[in-house]
Amino acid sequence: MHYKRLRLLSLIPSGLMLVACGNYQAPVSEQGERQIVKAPIIVNSSSNEASFRVQESRGTIVNSELNQPLRAMETSLSGTAADAVLTNNVLSGQTHRVRAGDNLMSIAFQYDLDFRAVARANGLDAPYTIFLDQEINLDTSRFIGDQTNRNSSLGTAVTNNSVARAQGTLVRAGGLIRQTIESNREPEWQWPYQGRIIRGFQGDVNKGLDISGKMGDPVLAASSGDVVYSGRGVQGSGNLIIIRHSDKYLSAYAHNSAMLVGEGSRVRAGEKIAEIGQNSSGIAMLHFEIRVDGSSVDPLGFLPGR
Repeated sequence: MHYKRLRLLSLIPSGLMLVACGNYQAPVSEQGERQIVKAPIIVNSSSNEASFRVQESRGTIVNSELNQPLRAMETSLSGTAADAVLTNNVLSGQTHRVRAGDNLMSIAFQYDLDFRAVARANGLDAPYTIFLDQEINLDTSRFIGDQTNRNSSLGTAVTNNSVARAQGTLVRAGGLIRQTIESNREPEWQWPYQGRIIRGFQGDVNKGLDISGKMGDPVLAASSGDVVYSGRGVQGSGNLIIIRHSDKYLSAYAHNSAMLVGEGSRVRAGEKIAEIGQNSSGIAMLHFEIRVDGSSVDPLGFLPGR
């Protein structure tokens, strides 16, 4: 009897070990594929600080914050509508709240939309005045009548709204008026910077070309046009310049250490518009995009061979 009791007691630890093994869970890293954290839908608008915007048309240098914190899944101008229903560039039910530094062009650019479609969806006519805290409808399948009178009660209009100047006539200080670019011409493209491509176009993952560079090197306008945005209001882009070349075509230049042209400036192909800066990972580079009717396309399909 004493021998049987000892034998029974010797089996208890083995039983406990089996129970414990039944409840064991592998570490998170071993349970399957890692979780992918998606970027937020609404991106942060630009800072109120005057140093973050170019106020004059030429000759003003804006220093970039080179060491920005790296956000989850942040890529250059990518993933701005991760959770939205995106069908043919229609963001069903999505809105954007206007903040200081926004203009209609920068808002449309953030969401891969044609600014003309956004204007129609919100009943906006030239000069496309928008107001702080105004809700901009991003569902471009909707058409709303003129809202100028209703929106005027919202309060302060956003300044530096360059879309109006690019769409019609360009009004400068001193009363000088200049006609805008030809609306239907096809741009003649050239490389904005002669560097090695470190990351190519990958649709929503990377909406343009990442070109390796050297801090302070000149960034050139890829074609002639009007500067419709010069600021840092688009998440993941640092100091950003957007040039409108025609009704269909835009080009964008991100991660600049200095911006040498302001909104409303007319630039020529090959003109120096900025200087190479760093992305949020500290890599000296230029992120370059071409947009057609608001949608990002592979710049290699337009740039000359080299």
